[in-house]
Amino acid sequence: MTEDIDYLAYWGLAFAPFADDLRTETFVPTASSTLALGRLRYALGSGPGAAGLYGVAGVGKTRIVRTLLDEFAAAKWLTCYLPSPVATPADILGALAPGAQKREYAPMRALAEFLESRGALGLPTLLAVDDVQTGRNPDVLETLRTLLNISGRNGPALRLLLSGQPEMENRLRAASRFDSRLAAKAVLDPMTGDETKLYLLARLKAAESGQGIFTRNAADRIAELSRGVPRRVNLIAELALVIGFGLERKKVDPGVVEMAAADLDLIPGEEAAFFPWPHPAPEEDVPAPDDGDGPPAAEDILAGLSVTEGG
Repeated sequence: MTEDIDYLAYWGLAFAPFADDLRTETFVPTASSTLALGRLRYALGSGPGAAGLYGVAGVGKTRIVRTLLDEFAAAKWLTCYLPSPVATPADILGALAPGAQKREYAPMRALAEFLESRGALGLPTLLAVDDVQTGRNPDVLETLRTLLNISGRNGPALRLLLSGQPEMENRLRAASRFDSRLAAKAVLDPMTGDETKLYLLARLKAAESGQGIFTRNAADRIAELSRGVPRRVNLIAELALVIGFGLERKKVDPGVVEMAAADLDLIPGEEAAFFPWPHPAPEEDVPAPDDGDGPPAAEDILAGLSVTEGG
């Protein structure tokens, strides 16, 4: 193995396909995310103007939020993203209109006037707040609830998207029944096994891979160990590529995947195995008996899958 070659060049990749970034080309729609996007687009664009997105940690909520913000910004909306619910009226005003902070009176009043002036002109504003379940200050939600009462020419002056883990519901319910103000509630579910495999394929193709890299059994093992949570898929797959490169493998097999998962503490209890490098032995590329039920176990299963247009 050449000393100066990195793992991306080794696998023929243009960039790290499983990096936790927001590249548009690495967004892979699923049945759940497509449904969530449709509901949220309606509630924010044509509906009453407030919506909630729920999902467990790592399932891809921030990616959905960012996708929506990009879409509405492209439609000439004023958009703003707050990564946590710790903002004061001054913070929100500063994010939406930095120049308005210079006014001498109360930030809440200045913020309300700013939204009223835009609403009167029919200019929509979208504010997205992430990780709402972590908020401990009820004043933040009370501020947002008050701002939702400001009317514009084409509906509410402020459109609001709240995102968080399932316990966000309790937080909203405790804040003057804020949950009842949401016109739509979308739940983002983990990927199915087949969606996980297509996710792997799509991310590899986005990075200009000419091969699937992962064997069928390796892809199955990633789906199993990650439980379909994209953040876990990314962590396992990225580390498996690095380990496979270090071991000079031609393909990433289940043993390499388990090495990565064990390093990440994603194999529970007695199932966790310690692999003293350079073990385990590579999965042999020997065709399994043809039982008519599909390709042999060691085949590059991802090469047999395809990403349909738009999905």
